[in-house]
Amino acid sequence: MTDKDWNPDDLLDFHYDHPAPRQEEKHSHDFDIFDEFDAMEPKKASPQTVKPAEKSGRGLDASFDSYDEFKRYEKASQQKQRKEVSASAKEPSAESFDALIRDYANKYDRNHERKPKSEPVIEPVIEHKVEPKYEAMAEPKVEDKYDESIFAEYDKAHGITHDLVEETEQDKPMPSVKELEKLKQASKEAHERYKSNYTKGHNKRAGRQPVSKGHKFLTFIYIIALAAFAGSMTVMNVLPFEMLIALYVVLALISLLILVQTRRSSIKTWARRLATFLAVILIGVYGVGTAYALGTLSFLSETSVDNSKAVANITKEPFNVVITGMDVRGKIGKQGRSDVNMVLTVNPETATVLMTSIPRDYEIYMPNYDNEMDKLTHTGFYSVDTTILAEEQLLDITANYYVKVNFSTVEKFIDAIGGVDVYSEYEFNPVKMKEWTVKEGMNHMNGKQALAFARERKAFATGDNQRIKNQQAVFEAMFKKATSSRTMVFNYNKILTNLKPYFEMSFSSKEIRQLAKMQLARFPDWGIYKNTIIGGDGNLNTYTAGYAYVMTQDPDSINNAKALINAVLSGQAIAKDDDGVAYIPGE
Repeated sequence: MTDKDWNPDDLLDFHYDHPAPRQEEKHSHDFDIFDEFDAMEPKKASPQTVKPAEKSGRGLDASFDSYDEFKRYEKASQQKQRKEVSASAKEPSAESFDALIRDYANKYDRNHERKPKSEPVIEPVIEHKVEPKYEAMAEPKVEDKYDESIFAEYDKAHGITHDLVEETEQDKPMPSVKELEKLKQASKEAHERYKSNYTKGHNKRAGRQPVSKGHKFLTFIYIIALAAFAGSMTVMNVLPFEMLIALYVVLALISLLILVQTRRSSIKTWARRLATFLAVILIGVYGVGTAYALGTLSFLSETSVDNSKAVANITKEPFNVVITGMDVRGKIGKQGRSDVNMVLTVNPETATVLMTSIPRDYEIYMPNYDNEMDKLTHTGFYSVDTTILAEEQLLDITANYYVKVNFSTVEKFIDAIGGVDVYSEYEFNPVKMKEWTVKEGMNHMNGKQALAFARERKAFATGDNQRIKNQQAVFEAMFKKATSSRTMVFNYNKILTNLKPYFEMSFSSKEIRQLAKMQLARFPDWGIYKNTIIGGDGNLNTYTAGYAYVMTQDPDSINNAKALINAVLSGQAIAKDDDGVAYIPGE
């Protein structure tokens, strides 16, 4: 086929597989060729129905009807695609566009009978406008085999428009993942602001206050204080098991109430303030209790020494305790004379305590020094063991424990508890403090004054016997003041700190805590009994000082002391007269 033998319908068939005929006619514009086609087949034209501007296409078998049909189909396809995307919210694939193109091509082939049957059908490649967000899914573009600009020029020349449906909100491109995350975060922040404002307003109307950082910090401190207190009390082990469990249950319930009232935003303001006040009070209580427990454990562990004479069960078996008071100042390791000498006999089962006092100048014999004779007070120069062995031999007992103190111990202890009130049977001026006058009756004394009062013997006709009574009066006043709640609460740590360097005992920390636990479990009504060994006057050759004043032994007084001690150890009942002196009933 030559260049001049092509069929005009090939133009509408979108098959430009051979070049157009080279005609030498000059045309004013590209559409004059359609006028020639119109002249070639005038009978097919219908002037009555075609506008003058449309005559140029009448010779091409219904002019551009097929092209117009294609434009309408394209418009309908785009509308359908938008509806499908809006309804399903799914992105169309590139295969769907190919299917639409093939469907139109087949329809176009059926409407053009003059198309040569023998020629292979070449499907036109139509560029379809793909949204920018779908470009990644579309197949690679194929270079067009024809130029569509001719159709655009035709539409422009003949005033033909192909308006598409206006883009709606649903037709807009879908936001990216990053934009969606921003929208999601902005929505969440707006919701939180609304929720916060609503909660604040609601709580304000209901008389409620939001949980502040101060309340959160307070509850944190409360939990730490409670845990420290519970741990220290468990290690201390001074409370009976039932009492300890009851304490923990009560504290748990109170703590739960405090945490709920201070941590929840729905609690009324007055309830939260009350819980806050209670939490502050309990934190103070926990702190004091923990300090007491740790201070006591430290004090007992540092002042205790090894003891091979301890009883197996201190809460059930009776025992003897030697108390020796040294006439020196300073730390307890310094040696001196034993000015105060007592033996305490304790029976936990009968709740009986017998206090046997021995005069400082009493005649004794020292087993660890070849049984040499000396005054009891001189044994302090050698060791506390020498004093204990001499008293064991004198009374025929086993001293299971001992407590050693000195002048500094008495002074510092009395000063730590704020002084003591002591009753005096006489008015006198102590030798150690001549400028101070002790009045008959009650006297408030500081540590130095109480010590001078307890050491005085020359101002009395009975000498050492009256001194022993004064010593007992001082110890009684110390005991009453030390056990008062106010003194112990506000001066407990001060007392232990002051006494630690000036105090020594052979009780273990565990044994002291067992005694305290027994006291709390049983609350026994202890019977306190007193007895004093008496003797005669004499000048004897002592091991330490040669010839010196010595209170000689009185066998009857010694045997009476032994009988009273054995009675208490065996659980036998004893009594006391109006002066508090112990005796065995029936003897």
